Amino acid sequence: MASVNNSVAVVDDRPYFEKAVRFGLAQGILTPADIARMEADGPKGIVQIADHFGTAYLRTDLESAVARMANLISLYLEDFSNGDLRAAAMSLRDNTLLSHSRGGSEMLKRLHAMPGETSLHARRVDPLAQKIFVNERSFAFPLSVASYRAQVAQCQANQMRIDFARWLARQLNAKPDEYEDYSAEEVIRSAMLLLYAGAKTLEMPSKGEFIKLVEALRKKSFKPKPTTLDAFLREAPEAFEQMTRQAMQEFIDTALPRLKSPEKSADEILHAEAQGAYFVRDASEDDVVAYDRLVAKEWVRITKGNADDPAVLATIFLSVATGHPPKAAALLKEAKSIITAFREKGFDSKAVAAFIDEHAPYEQREDLKLMWSQDLRPDAEVHLADNDPQMPDAYMDRALKYFKQNCVANWKSSSR
Repeated sequence: MASVNNSVAVVDDRPYFEKAVRFGLAQGILTPADIARMEADGPKGIVQIADHFGTAYLRTDLESAVARMANLISLYLEDFSNGDLRAAAMSLRDNTLLSHSRGGSEMLKRLHAMPGETSLHARRVDPLAQKIFVNERSFAFPLSVASYRAQVAQCQANQMRIDFARWLARQLNAKPDEYEDYSAEEVIRSAMLLLYAGAKTLEMPSKGEFIKLVEALRKKSFKPKPTTLDAFLREAPEAFEQMTRQAMQEFIDTALPRLKSPEKSADEILHAEAQGAYFVRDASEDDVVAYDRLVAKEWVRITKGNADDPAVLATIFLSVATGHPPKAAALLKEAKSIITAFREKGFDSKAVAAFIDEHAPYEQREDLKLMWSQDLRPDAEVHLADNDPQMPDAYMDRALKYFKQNCVANWKSSSR
């Protein structure tokens, strides 16, 4: 029978601090005097760490402080020496334990201060959050050097992405307070849309301008204008030029097919499918009206441009809920017909929701549905009904009075 060689891999999971000490003693780098100095130095650091994260008067805090100190020293030593035990042992010989543990703590603080994501808001160090982070990463969830370096690399990439997005925003005349609530990716996509479409004015778009850009992309006659990108990058820093060209290719590969597909309206892409994946500037009131006309022409027609008037909306919703054509104002006979239909069959809330989904601008739909279901419908059900024997309303006087107060009623005083 052929012999089988079974090999067992030995994993050395000791703290790097311990490895360095043992190596230093074995190689004569560390002497008994050095060890004695460490033993005298260690308790000072342990007490300081225990006081920082709890109290030096509790045994559990002192015990956790021992582990924290070893973890912090190990993190700093392995990073500083790059895994070279000789260099680590020499550092222990030439410097105090306190300086090593402090070095590990500073590494964690620097990591905490770096961007863990690519949002563009101004960053400030929160001392309490920083303390919690160091607390977790020095004891409950200590970081290995490999993990620490990987996180630092990711944070550095995030910072580069943030710097790139801010540079694009500056070039395209956007101010920091306009994009601080957005992510770098949202700003970058909007910039690539402008550059790909060859917009006449290279300025970050408003909502209305975004719709026009998407509509332009969807025309059969549209042709991209690469010269726009080349001109934009003529004086760009080399690093940002490369990032821009990479971002443009990513935009062409992933974002452009969605923008050109007729399955989603530009309004839905801006507010639904991409969950705000594009940066748009806050628009003036005129721009908002223009936007509504672009994305919801029928809504503007039905509301006669008064979609922010609760009385207009109430008139339309009550009409739709009772099977009548949607109208922004009602004549007396139409109001009576609405009231009669409600008293016979009640309200059709599904019809109202379907009407909103079909005609209203996407970003307003949920608020409009809530207005109907939580405000208008329950109130109207009480005041339009004729089921109270103590307050009969055979001639609809009470219901018409409510209608006139809450809707757009095109009749004068007498309700009969």
